[in-house]
Amino acid sequence: MSYTSFCKFAFFLIFLSFGYAQTSSAQVSKGNQILINRGLQIQGMVNTGDIFHLANYTNAHYTAINWIFNSDTSQMGPAPSFPWGRWVSDITNMPPVGSEASNMSQLVSLSLSDEPYLDSNYYFTNMLHWFTTVQSSYPNTILYINNWGGEVTDGTLSSFIAQARPDMITFDLYPWQLDYTTRVPISLSQQWYGELRRYRAWASTYNIPFGIYRQTFHAVQDYNSTVYRDPSPSELRVNTFGALAFNAKMLIDFTYNTGASSLFDRNAQGQWAGDTLTNALYTELIDINQRAANFGKALVFLKPVYELHNTNTVSPPPGPGSDDPNFPNGYATSTMFLRGKYISGGVTNFTPLPDSFYNDPSSSTNSGLPNSSAYSWWEFQKNDPYLTGWSMTNKAGIKNNGLPGDVIISWFRPLDEIFDGTNYNNEVYMMVVNALTATNGTAVDCLQEIKLNFLNSFTSIVMLDSLTGQLQTNTLPIVSTRRQLVLSLNGGDAALFKFNTGAPFVGHVPPAAARPTASVQAGKPAINIQGTVGGHYQLQMTSSMQASNNWTTLTNLYLPTSNYVVTNTTPSSNSPSFYRVVGIP
Repeated sequence: MSYTSFCKFAFFLIFLSFGYAQTSSAQVSKGNQILINRGLQIQGMVNTGDIFHLANYTNAHYTAINWIFNSDTSQMGPAPSFPWGRWVSDITNMPPVGSEASNMSQLVSLSLSDEPYLDSNYYFTNMLHWFTTVQSSYPNTILYINNWGGEVTDGTLSSFIAQARPDMITFDLYPWQLDYTTRVPISLSQQWYGELRRYRAWASTYNIPFGIYRQTFHAVQDYNSTVYRDPSPSELRVNTFGALAFNAKMLIDFTYNTGASSLFDRNAQGQWAGDTLTNALYTELIDINQRAANFGKALVFLKPVYELHNTNTVSPPPGPGSDDPNFPNGYATSTMFLRGKYISGGVTNFTPLPDSFYNDPSSSTNSGLPNSSAYSWWEFQKNDPYLTGWSMTNKAGIKNNGLPGDVIISWFRPLDEIFDGTNYNNEVYMMVVNALTATNGTAVDCLQEIKLNFLNSFTSIVMLDSLTGQLQTNTLPIVSTRRQLVLSLNGGDAALFKFNTGAPFVGHVPPAAARPTASVQAGKPAINIQGTVGGHYQLQMTSSMQASNNWTTLTNLYLPTSNYVVTNTTPSSNSPSFYRVVGIP
């Protein structure tokens, strides 16, 4: 967009140069607000001891560098640099350390330690002290804690979040393995889905985001007889879009440029060259990350719909009650698994359900019948008003003996009703993932056709194109009295859409011209921005009003309220600067 076209969105202010802190909406947590402003995070763990090329990293659509304990600011581009984060070894190692000071405005996230055993009172107490001590010093940085899948019990995790108030929680569980003895590939463990469900539940309870570590490494661990293998293209895709379907909002690759990386090859002499020699999985990652980032424009504004509960529950939680008086509380219903099939010992079986998913009583009891289907608990018009049925077909027919694989369907609602304006409420979004994967071959080899049938009480949906990030309005044809959506998804790929009610698609709200005003709050300069709620804006600065001068983007904003305050966090200099607020279509 040209300088003149920017001007129609912009009003100008003159201040002394300063850093920025943003005021969140009362309904949106700090962690969620940072992700709304910066976008869904796709980070890779980068080791300073191995060769690293920022161009290769940004080409893969990563959003921030995640350093393994030690950062190297010289590799991050000119200050204030490419966005970054890192692991922190202890409370004395908090940024800025060394040359990090000039890059602090781009500090996105910090993992305070890694995998602390919180069920031990010693680690729980130390981590609690750490979080409560440093929180106020990092208003624009996500402070989070990571544990391996299953490491922390539910009671401990809940207690820690309530007391320490982390901005986010994450877990690592690496599902792509080989049998230690035979070296035969092992399929995806349902435990991974179970941990996604568990972390989503606690994140939702405390109104914070959660994230995962994706597996992009291989390793042999003789001490516990575990062999981690490189994921196939379809497996890396389901590692990504399966997590997003559970509303994960940060993806961190373990690892990016170390000698165990799945994304790069060694040279002809067998020497490791960091991220120099890209391979086919790296090429696949470029496409995966681009699609994830495009989905993320909307997903950072969304949260799961409420889970069902038994209507006989004393002091019931919010959300709809089940029509079945025997509904078992505690099971997940905001995400549904359409169970695929597999052959074992010559017998066709339905795939097992993850922990905390309950087989729907209406499911078929005979997995051997060609058109039999089974699925986790689902009830008509509880998650959305229209869905009536579905089917899935293994269209490629190359993998899984031609049998259908799992399909994941998730339902979402806005984090806050303000994000699609004041005229709309209770908008429903759906995400569908083809979870059929294979340990070898391409994602196309796992192509499935998924048909969703809806009541004929609406005409069209608004679909987010994952490749372009643009919105498409699709009229659904009537098939046997039902509106039918047909999705053809490669292995691990996904679709995200909402019913076309006229409401804006969150993350894609057109911004009106912003009206910034200057003020002083608690003795500090501040900019109050009036604009379109849910609209995307940038606060920009320049040192001169010459037409040829470049504008520097200081921060991205998705306005959570029509009056949004940005204040300084660093001492001012003596150099005057010019500021403007730009609407981003």
